[in-house]
Amino acid sequence: MLQGKKAYICSPLSARNPEGVQHNMELAKYYLMQMKRLYHCRTFASHAHLPLMLDDRIPEERETAMQIGALMLDLCEVLIICGSCISEGMRREIQTAFEKGKDVYWYDSKMKPGELMKVENWRSIDDEVQIYT
Repeated sequence: MLQGKKAYICSPLSARNPEGVQHNMELAKYYLMQMKRLYHCRTFASHAHLPLMLDDRIPEERETAMQIGALMLDLCEVLIICGSCISEGMRREIQTAFEKGKDVYWYDSKMKPGELMKVENWRSIDDEVQIYT
């Protein structure tokens, strides 16, 4: 299904404290490797590394990071939403993916190993996950 394709990993970065941001970076790295291993695709996630250089709490740096993420998303054929919560930044990425006609999938560690759900529209996401800002 995704073998050989480029996949943008969409997972939360925002958190209440620096430890939470670090945790979310580690989760993004986990998702990078998990999707690569399970689906044999090339994976991209700017938020797995950019917070080491750009501070998400500084608006100009956050916007730069979002622009880099958007450029990476442009390189990819698919977007994979990882987890059960969608942050405001993720919402932006997902909407962009739909607008650009990219395939969108959803993965949650609570699913059976290797299970990946194709998301046909934004409405189905609202029904399945928790949206937070």
